[in-house]
Amino acid sequence: MTRHFLDVDDLEPEELDAVLEAAGIPFMEVPPLLRGRGAALLFEKPSLRTRSSMEVAIAQLGGHPVTIVGDEIGIDTRETAEDIARVLSRYHAVI
Repeated sequence: MTRHFLDVDDLEPEELDAVLEAAGIPFMEVPPLLRGRGAALLFEKPSLRTRSSMEVAIAQLGGHPVTIVGDEIGIDTRETAEDIARVLSRYHAVI
């Protein structure tokens, strides 16, 4: 029986699980899309929630988060943003 919905919040947990299973996506299984790859996280100022959530997400995807804070990079004081991006792109799959 077909059921239409506009938002996943309209579904019961069991219904959502059935939709994901029918689509071939096991519920709560996270694919290792970043397996063995580095991900550079640049922060100009301290950021508890964003830094923590990004590091956990990258690790759950199999990646290696590398956090770099403002004083360590010196954007436009020691190096230009373009130079920093070029160098980091050689080492990391995600910036």
